[in-house]
Amino acid sequence: GINGTGKTTSAAKLGWYYSQRGETVSLVAADNYRAAAVEQISIWAKRLNLHLTANEKSADPASIAYDGVSCGIAKCFDRIIVDTSGRVHNSPNLMKELEKIYRVVMKLTEEVDVLMTIDSNTGQNGIKQTREFLSYIPLSGVILTKMDGTARGGIAIQIMKELNLPVYFMGIGEQVDDLIPFNRGDYINALISTEKEVING
Repeated sequence: GINGTGKTTSAAKLGWYYSQRGETVSLVAADNYRAAAVEQISIWAKRLNLHLTANEKSADPASIAYDGVSCGIAKCFDRIIVDTSGRVHNSPNLMKELEKIYRVVMKLTEEVDVLMTIDSNTGQNGIKQTREFLSYIPLSGVILTKMDGTARGGIAIQIMKELNLPVYFMGIGEQVDDLIPFNRGDYINALISTEKEVING
């Protein structure tokens, strides 16, 4: 996803989600562009007692991802979550870098899911961004963040309908357990309830 969507926080919360279900989790700090990104995910890892692979001296995120996934596989972790840098879809160099990260990880295992993190407030621009990302790497699904804001995240319906991508999780707050599995029925019912309130308002 692009900068500011909450990728690093979502990666940590995702790790917590699976660790609470009895799985062993390793985080990989492959965001080496944003200031303090490695420090941020390191704090999360310590707080949540999750394994972390990081290399602040490396300028190659694909190399960090490769080392992190190699380490995770060698230590038999159930989940290895790679946090990558934010990047805009109209920057070919950054998108090719993301493509490289995906390619080197696929050399180690074919059991790879690519989740795009989208700010629920972005609306139609989120659809455009997702389409551009899909032209470089296969996406498995979406994490919708900032669902606790004023937007109701109507973008979820569009993503599922227009792009045929599932929404797996929603971020509904700042706390560690505020990343919840997406439930289509509950989501649609909440949208309908909101519409009724506005009409009756």
